Amino acid sequence: MVHQAVGSLSGGEKARLVLAMLVWQRPNLLLLDEPTNHLDIPAQEILQEVLDNYQGTILLVSHDRYLIDALATQ
Repeated sequence: MVHQAVGSLSGGEKARLVLAMLVWQRPNLLLLDEPTNHLDIPAQEILQEVLDNYQGTILLVSHDRYLIDALATQ
């Protein structure tokens, strides 16, 4: 899929691409609004792992209690 045009991606695929681009740039703050909405379970697990290893601040809005319980410190 590396050579696939972004315009041909689904909404969930575009969301994953944007999140990957943001994390790759290593910002010190991530604002995430329902980041798991369009993700399948394996993608949710990878997202949780990446965010758990993230060194900056995360402001997370989500109804996903599992993700909140796994990541939230405050």
